[in-house]
Amino acid sequence: MTNQHYFIVGKLGKPHSLKGFQYINIEHFFRNFDLKEITFQIDGVNFIVEEFKKHLKNRNLIKFKSYDTIESISKLRNMNVKINKDLLNAFLNEDKLPWPGFFIGKELKGNNYKLLSYEVLNNIYFCKISGIEMSVPYNSNFFIYENDNIILLESSLTI
Repeated sequence: MTNQHYFIVGKLGKPHSLKGFQYINIEHFFRNFDLKEITFQIDGVNFIVEEFKKHLKNRNLIKFKSYDTIESISKLRNMNVKINKDLLNAFLNEDKLPWPGFFIGKELKGNNYKLLSYEVLNNIYFCKISGIEMSVPYNSNFFIYENDNIILLESSLTI
C-alpha cells in the first residue's frame, strides 16, 4: 500500500513477445477477471490494459495500449502495478466481496476488529483479524460487503 487510494496488485516481469505482451505476477484475486480497459498505475503513470490473459499454469500476460515493442515494455520490467481504490466495486468475487487488500489495517464496520492480513491457500482466502485467534475464511458465511465497507458477521464465529 503506498497511499490511501492506490494499492499494489502485481509486479511486471520480462517481455513475452514482439507484440508488447509481458508477464505479470498479479494478485491471485484479479487473475480470473477481464482486466481489459482497466487503468493501472505504474511509477505514477496511468496505463490502460489492452489485453490480459492466462499463460501456462499460474502465469498471466498483460499488454498495455500503445506499448507494442520489446523496447517499450522492457523499461517496465520489475515495476509494481497499482490499482485505484475507486475500482473497489468493479471487482467482486463469487461471494460479492471485494479484494481484501483494500481493507488491510482498517476497522471492520460495526465492531472493533481490524483486518490485519490475508493469505491464499488452495484458492481460498483466509483473513487474520485482530482479537480472533484463528484465520477467518473470506466468504459470505463470515463477511458481507455493504456501502464500501466489509462487515464481519460475528454471529458466524460462534461454534
